[in-house]
Amino acid sequence: GGPEAGAFLIESAGNYGITDAAFLPDGDLLVLERSLRFPFGFTMRLRRIAGQDLAPGATVDGEILVEADLRYQIDNMEGLAVGRNEVGETIIAIVSDDNESPLQRTLLLYFALKD
Repeated sequence: GGPEAGAFLIESAGNYGITDAAFLPDGDLLVLERSLRFPFGFTMRLRRIAGQDLAPGATVDGEILVEADLRYQIDNMEGLAVGRNEVGETIIAIVSDDNESPLQRTLLLYFALKD
């Protein structure tokens, strides 16, 4: 968490592991998670945790914003960044790395976060 949040725990849900996290401008935390299930491949999930819930010793959970599998052109999604575009929209970038494997792809996905 941020320096004022201290250490906290994020509730585990399903077979997902956290790969990255980033704070939104309003203080909420986005958490990128992925899962690998053979023979089905990768699944990714993006959760939003309310900034007001982040406190030392807290165990937090969040709203699932998106959950996707290979039907949605994702891969080994492992990086997350948040920014604003020229018109002030909050933009989320999610990236995968092919890890020099012929079975994976390097992808960069951009989304606008709508309230």
